[in-house]
Amino acid sequence: MFLAKGSLFSQPELSAEKIYDAVNNSVVVVLAYDSSGNIYQGSGVVITYDGWVATNYHVCKDADRIEVKHYSNEFKNVEIVVRDEQKDIMVLKVKNLSLKSLHSVSSSNLKAGQRVYAIGSPEGYENSISEGIISGFRNDENNVRLIQMTTPITDGSSGGAVVNGYGELVGLSMSGQHEGNLYFALPVSEIYALIGPKMNITESEEQMSYFEVGTKANEKENYKEAEFYFTKYLDKFSSDYAAYYNRGYARFKLKEYKNAIADFNRALEHDSSDGKSFFYRGNCYYYSKEYKNAYADYSKAIKLNPSNADIYYNRGYTALKLENYEAALYDWEKAMELEPLYVKELTPKINSVKEIMNEQK
Repeated sequence: MFLAKGSLFSQPELSAEKIYDAVNNSVVVVLAYDSSGNIYQGSGVVITYDGWVATNYHVCKDADRIEVKHYSNEFKNVEIVVRDEQKDIMVLKVKNLSLKSLHSVSSSNLKAGQRVYAIGSPEGYENSISEGIISGFRNDENNVRLIQMTTPITDGSSGGAVVNGYGELVGLSMSGQHEGNLYFALPVSEIYALIGPKMNITESEEQMSYFEVGTKANEKENYKEAEFYFTKYLDKFSSDYAAYYNRGYARFKLKEYKNAIADFNRALEHDSSDGKSFFYRGNCYYYSKEYKNAYADYSKAIKLNPSNADIYYNRGYTALKLENYEAALYDWEKAMELEPLYVKELTPKINSVKEIMNEQK
């Protein structure tokens, strides 16, 4: 028997509505006041749980004073952590900012044609969402690599979030022109390269943060290394649920099931709609022979991701362990319906279970 584990959890992309719900509490309005009392408005993205907000340098370059707003909540205690005029990045520290940090993923995996969404405050219309695709990748006059996209942005959107189909941060909105449908975003990796030293993080090959290095290690199946870097990251950012999920995934691959379950527990404390954590925690329970817990987690994952064949496949094996043969047959038949590649393996299993059921009659 082989449980479907996968290198990464395969789940359908979220609807625009769900993406907005996931991102809305992580995007803010940035207000920059110059010495003459003029106000410049842009957008910003919360990137750490303790109030670091990324925006564009050009939004705040002339500011004597900066404020951040999220709907009716205003935050006036804002300081600049780091800035880079050439790459058009500014990172702010906002005291007592009680908003959710947005999980980011490596920009190196982006592809032309991939769907992306921009959330910002164009013309002051707070937290508006637009949709498009990645058109390609271009270098600007400073040789900074940018994401070219069809996702509309306009004045006031600068510094807002550009996210993938799972609501994960891949870049910051920068600039664009409606004629020709040309819009650009700065890859999120540029932000982490800039803030890494400020977070007291040792520079890696690409000067990424511990989170980015850990993510790359997971992608390369270097799970021990991923566990190490996510642990380092969590030493400083102990409330980042996304890091707990990623470390839990690495620990699952390392067969450290008890520790992995603890990490998935923390991830689910923050987001009870995280189907990935239910799926992998279910796998951990299965291999720990806690079949009832595994079945419960797979059931929750199916409710969140009803078109994922792997979950039905795994729950079917779990039902078999629990001697719930009818449930096993249902799940395996559903898995084959969703993923025909399972037919060859599961057909003899189904026939064998039917024989057991006939013998019991």
